[in-house]
This record gives sequence, structure tokens and C-alpha cells, in this order.
Amino acid sequence: MEDTIVAPATPLGRGGISVIRVSGVGAKKSGEFVCGELNEPWVFKACHIKNKKGSVVDSGLVVFFKSPRSYTGEDVVEVHCHGSPVVVDVVIESFLASGCRMASPGEFTKRAYLNEKIDMTQAEAVSDLIASETKEAARAAHNSLVGEFSRLVSGVIDRLVSFRVLVESSIDFVDEDGVVLDNKARSSLVPSIKKEVRSLRSLVESSKEGARLREGIKISLIGPPNSGKSTLLNLLSKEDIAIVSDVPGTTRDVLRVRLNLGGVLCELSDTAGIRSSSSDPIEREGMKRAAKEAGLSDLVLLISSPNEQVDFDTKDVPYLRVINKLDLVDVKGASGVYISSLTGEGIEKLKASILSAIGFSGSSEVPVLARRRHLYYLERALKNLERSVELAEENMGLELVAEELSLAHLELGNISRPMSSDDLLGEIFSEFCIGK
Repeated sequence: MEDTIVAPATPLGRGGISVIRVSGVGAKKSGEFVCGELNEPWVFKACHIKNKKGSVVDSGLVVFFKSPRSYTGEDVVEVHCHGSPVVVDVVIESFLASGCRMASPGEFTKRAYLNEKIDMTQAEAVSDLIASETKEAARAAHNSLVGEFSRLVSGVIDRLVSFRVLVESSIDFVDEDGVVLDNKARSSLVPSIKKEVRSLRSLVESSKEGARLREGIKISLIGPPNSGKSTLLNLLSKEDIAIVSDVPGTTRDVLRVRLNLGGVLCELSDTAGIRSSSSDPIEREGMKRAAKEAGLSDLVLLISSPNEQVDFDTKDVPYLRVINKLDLVDVKGASGVYISSLTGEGIEKLKASILSAIGFSGSSEVPVLARRRHLYYLERALKNLERSVELAEENMGLELVAEELSLAHLELGNISRPMSSDDLLGEIFSEFCIGK
């Protein structure tokens, strides 16, 4: 990374202030080329901003962040100019003329990662925080950005390393004094790994919730004609999105709306009414699309009037039974959530039931924001840990236990902190007096 990069750090368009960021070995020299002499590091200075020909085009502020105390870990210069697209373009051109090149998408954060200012999960959290669409998602992304998720994963890795040191040193250095995994040590090792299994399970569940916050959920409203699906969609979205009519088959195509449901971003899909058969080819196509939509959903709301059956197979998609038009009846027969999409009765209970069905607790404690790749590696590591306990309890060879612990370590390392066999050997020698 011997080159110096430049790019706007604020969105394109008109505004009061725009920030241009420069990072690299030539950042200070380029900053002086555009803004004149710089102040001491981390102190703003008023400056005249010049174009590539040396003519003043704007007045603003400039600040120099000296390596390694900067976002990227390199020398960084930030220029704060007026938010005119023309001015921004001129300033960028000046930096390019000074020897910089345009940064590629995400390159500042990439350099921060490569310079070990942040780990991979924190780098991903930068993007997630910018893209967050609910307050809960923003807080969870911030938790990951400041290192909460990394701390949790690293804690598991640290404890896992100690297990590996104990087991693998007993295999490789069995003749050395004090390096033997006897029955007493084995009996204390198993409870320790079991405790870590419980800890990792908790982290997996929290990560599932965090993944829901990041990705949102897709919910399909499925039910017979005139069961109140469109009315419910309008009620939840607080807008007249769907046309509501007493005429069956009003909704023909899929109608989607995005909304914040208890902190989780949801996409609700209103679909054509489902019935056993129809002679109308357009209605048949609508039902076909409804079935396709349901198959792509995270949750299906099976909606019907009281005493009305819903003949629909959700296959492997979780569903929630919703009995609508509670305002018309007093009797509650079938199991499910009873609501009135006309009056709003039971809607809060429905929202809570939806969040519960997707595994979102809605607790006041905001989880970390996790990605699917994080969840994938966490679940694989959990299986390896569980297997290591089984092998140890069955008094199988230590080599097999060590292999499962190694695999668990590898999976967790894929999230934020890979560790080589040489690193592990170093840990072993630091823990035991083996070298002599």
C-alpha cells in the first residue's frame, strides 16, 4: 500500500459541508499541495483550498491525522469544504494532480483492516451501520463496530486455545515432565468444554437475532378471498396501500410493503385469495404467484375469517394462524391469533407473535449485528465442540478430541482471528517448560 488514495467521505450531492479524505504515505504532502501548510496532527486549521493550477476555489478546514493514530492506520488528511458538487470535483482533481489516485469502494476500511486497526467483523459492521434501516439495527451494528461481537468470539477462541494446548501438548510432548493429560485432567477438561458449548449456543442464538435485524424478514399474507389480508396490510403499514373491496379476487398480483415491526425490518406481501378452484385464468395465475411468494418467505400468516378453513400447504415455511374479523364474532374456537384488521383489536398481540415466531426476543438488550457467514461458522464450531465432548466422555483417543477442537478453532478463526499451527506451538511453549 505505497500509493495514496482520495475520495469523498460524504455522500454526493449538495449540502452545507463535504469531506474529502486522503490516506497513504503521501497524504501530508498532497494536503500541503491543496491546502498549504498543515497544523500539528489532530488539530483543525482554516485554509484556502486551491485547484490544480494553484488558484483558490474555496475556504474550509483541513486536519492531519498522523500514522498510526488514524482510521486507516496510515497518514490521513481530511478537507472540509462547502458541499457543492463542483467544488468537490475541483478538490478531488487537485489531489489527483498531487499524485493521489481515486479510492476503490471500501478501500479506506480495507486499509484499516490490513493495518490491524479493526478486525473483519468490525470492517463489516461499518457497512452494516451505514445501511441500517431501524434504530435497533443501527445500535446492534454499532455494538459490532466497537468490537462487542469480536470480543465475544475472541473470548471463545482464547478458551479454546487453552483446551488445545492441554490436549495437544499431552499428545506431542507426553515424555516431558508436567505435560500429561491424566484422568483427573481429563475429568476437568470435559466440564470446561461443556461450559463453552453452552456459551457458544448462546452466541449462536444471539447471532440469529442479529442476522434478522440486519437482513429483515419476508412475510406472506395467505388466505381465502375476502379474509381481510389487504385490510391487515393497510393497518400494519398505516397507509392505504392495497385496494380493499367486498368483491372477491380484488387482489390479483403480489403487493409488497416494507415496514418496521418491533425493530425488525419486514417486507409484507399481500397475495391473491386462495380457494380450491377457479375458472378465471387470471385468478389462477394470482394463486400460483401467491404460492410462489409463500415459498420464498421466512414466515406465512394464514389468515381467515372465523370458522373458515385455509386449504394451503406451507411446506417447510413456518406459519402463524391468524383468525380475522374478531369484531363480528364473540366465540373463539380454533387455535391461533385472533384479530380485527378493521378495528385493530389484537394487532399488538399479532406483532409480538410474529417476532416470537421468527426467533426475535425484542428484549431491551440490543444484540450484535451478525451476518450469515458468521452464523455459518459459529454453528459449525458448535458441532465440533459438541463432538469433542462426546469423544472425551467415551474415552476415545486424544488425537480425535484434538482434531475436533482444532476444527472448532478453525471455524471461529474464519470469523475474525485465524490461527496457524505455528501460533499454537508458540502458545504451548509459553505455557509449559518444554524447550529446556
